[in-house]
Amino acid sequence: MQFHEKLKSCRLAEGWTQEQLAERVCVSRVTVSKWETGRGFPNLGSLQQLASLFRLSIDELLSTNELVAFARSEVEHTTEQSQTLMFGLLDFVVVLLLALPLFNNGKAISASLIDFVPISSFLQPMLVTAIVAIALFGVAELALQHRLFQTWSRRMHGISLLLSLMLLVLFVSCRQPYHCMYVLGLLVAKALFLLKRR
Repeated sequence: MQFHEKLKSCRLAEGWTQEQLAERVCVSRVTVSKWETGRGFPNLGSLQQLASLFRLSIDELLSTNELVAFARSEVEHTTEQSQTLMFGLLDFVVVLLLALPLFNNGKAISASLIDFVPISSFLQPMLVTAIVAIALFGVAELALQHRLFQTWSRRMHGISLLLSLMLLVLFVSCRQPYHCMYVLGLLVAKALFLLKRR
């Protein structure tokens, strides 16, 4: 017997409506309806609540194939969330570039990016804007990591890589080796996270 069939029979055995079960599990009636028709599957927290309500173990509630599929999807979801967390943190630490010292022609004089005069007047605001945009994008990734679907999460990773690559090109055009190495290090870290997932 599949999960959706077991869920419906357990609910009917208790004499509950879909709405009553939904209230006990803290979900909507539509969600319970999706579970019972096989169009959706509960997350781990809801699954534990269901097992507790029906006085069953999770193993009894799920078939072997469903248990394996559920474990696999939970691992993928956790991996995706940790990857989004790391991308968000790496994007946010780009803001440190605003404080990293720049050196003028090998002299002992250093200044931050905002105070640095030899960068042409149109590139300096572009660099600051790009850094702030990437940092804000990182904040958005961190804030939305639990709400992103897998496809959106992957798109955000692609956007993050593209923004970092554009920033690297900007710093190369300004001939700032320290900043280039910093951004390149962030890009390599992101690439390693993506490769590790595969």
